[in-house]
Amino acid sequence: MMSKEHGMISLSIVSILLIASLLFTLASSKQVYYQIKRAQNTILERQAFWNAEGGLECAFTELKQKNIKPTELTFSHACSDLAPSSLLSINSLPATGDHTEYKLISHYNNNGSQGEVRKTIGYGGGGVLSTIQTSASVQLTGSNHFVPNKTEKKNADNEYECSSIISGGTVDYIKTSTGNDEHFLTADSSVSLHAGSGFGTPSFKCQSSHMSNLFDPTNVPELYPSSLVPYKGKDIVENESVDVFKAVFGKDISEHASIREEIKNDTVGIVIGDITSDKTDGGWIKNCHTKVATAYNNGKRRIWIDGNCALSGAILGTMIDPTDKEAVQLITFDGLLYVQGPAYFNGLLYQYVSSGINVENGWKTLLSEGLDIGVYPLFTEEFIVSLGYTNMPFLVEGAFVLDGGIGIDAQNRDIKVNGAFVPSYNKGKVTKHSTQLKWEKGTWHDF
Repeated sequence: MMSKEHGMISLSIVSILLIASLLFTLASSKQVYYQIKRAQNTILERQAFWNAEGGLECAFTELKQKNIKPTELTFSHACSDLAPSSLLSINSLPATGDHTEYKLISHYNNNGSQGEVRKTIGYGGGGVLSTIQTSASVQLTGSNHFVPNKTEKKNADNEYECSSIISGGTVDYIKTSTGNDEHFLTADSSVSLHAGSGFGTPSFKCQSSHMSNLFDPTNVPELYPSSLVPYKGKDIVENESVDVFKAVFGKDISEHASIREEIKNDTVGIVIGDITSDKTDGGWIKNCHTKVATAYNNGKRRIWIDGNCALSGAILGTMIDPTDKEAVQLITFDGLLYVQGPAYFNGLLYQYVSSGINVENGWKTLLSEGLDIGVYPLFTEEFIVSLGYTNMPFLVEGAFVLDGGIGIDAQNRDIKVNGAFVPSYNKGKVTKHSTQLKWEKGTWHDF
């Protein structure tokens, strides 16, 4: 009997151990299966996150290449090379409007596996917002047809709030003593004569409130009815606070040395006028126009000029380029700028003038040192005072065709355009060489 009892006890113990082992094995299998499924889900989640992260990088590249903001219509909101638009979407906060900072949001969703990445991008500069943007007052003389910046604002009839001139002072039209077809005209699709900087009539229409036609009432242009009265529209903004340097480079003017160094070290950049022997006693760069022409022909497209410079002729090309490939960023820093046509210019023309520059003496030395400077102006010395050139550090004389924009920091000064000046605003050329878009703090690009 004892052996039978011992056998039953052993069998029971073995059975219990087998059952326990089986239960443990089943529990372990469930745990392993759970862990496998969890790992699979983690991988899918990480893949979704990586796709969202890749979408953010892709969107940043698109914005940078197109030189646009995420609220503009040309932004695709998708990266089709990375994932179908049904899976990947890219948006921004704010969702509308023109701002200097946005939160870029990339969201990926594939069969319930979702990933979202949010990073902040900033626009620290870029360019002028009108055909001419300056802290100075503006005097217009001759025949000026401005193709404006059509901006992003339009009404239900697709007519834009155009912008021709933004000035820190006033904008005035002043006739010459001999001209008979002198006027300033905002040129849109309704204006064909002289408009388009060689591209023909513009394709957009400005709102009538944002168009101007300026002329002297005592010297009505030949093709105008004698009853026409000159009018200044909202495309001309006066007495505005203007800081072009910051708008273009995203830095204060006190940090100009870093921008100069950046341009100097750029493969397409050059600094002219940094050698004292290259300047006349009056501070004019000797043969500045030929130095600029040589730089341009050698592939330089970011040209920084230290001091006074006189430009003449088609030294930056002989036509208006339909693309922004050869666009130039020409900077005259703390000096007078004299432009004598015929001339063509593709890009951004920027000038900074400090309060300490004696403009009157500058123009007098341009006349007296013309042999070393290499450019002889169309004005004579008596004009300097009689025409008010004593406070005009920027002067255009003759025919000048521009596609891009002009920005001038010359507070409490005047700038003058005197001749057949036909400029068109071109955002692509204005912002071609500006580092406009950047990641802000908090992104994986911060080390």
